[in-house]
Amino acid sequence: MTLWLNVKLLTGEVHTVEVTSAMTVLDFKAQIARKTGVPVYQQKLACQNGAYVELRDSSRLSDYQLQPGEIVLLMVKNEEPIAIFLKNNKNRTSTYTVLPSDGVTQFKERVQQQERIQAEQFWLSFEGKPLEDGHRLGDYNIAPHCTIFLHLRLRGG
Repeated sequence: MTLWLNVKLLTGEVHTVEVTSAMTVLDFKAQIARKTGVPVYQQKLACQNGAYVELRDSSRLSDYQLQPGEIVLLMVKNEEPIAIFLKNNKNRTSTYTVLPSDGVTQFKERVQQQERIQAEQFWLSFEGKPLEDGHRLGDYNIAPHCTIFLHLRLRGG
């Protein structure tokens, strides 16, 4: 079922967003990011479903029984450093402290230095998807204690 929800920021600014009840909160946050410019990783959503209820990323909107036109509160969180893991080709895991706004290119440079490997010899992936230059780590919904994988490029031709 398609419905319209009103997303209200603490500034009083309101944005109307079209959603389906089958959507996850994370998908809803992605739509809000497109409308407001607030990155997904800085969004905290809540509704007043009889009481103040925080919306969890992995839940479906239908779990909250939101009605058309209902107001969802959007709080913008400060960005904080998070610890993530990098598993290399030898199955060794290293810990990196990053900000979700860090660029993939910037992170690759750190990996290159710490792992002592040339940039053209590896690529990175998270949840089966390659991390691409020009994006931020937060664009991939990388959260604390997530694991990024380092893959070696094959030589030859």
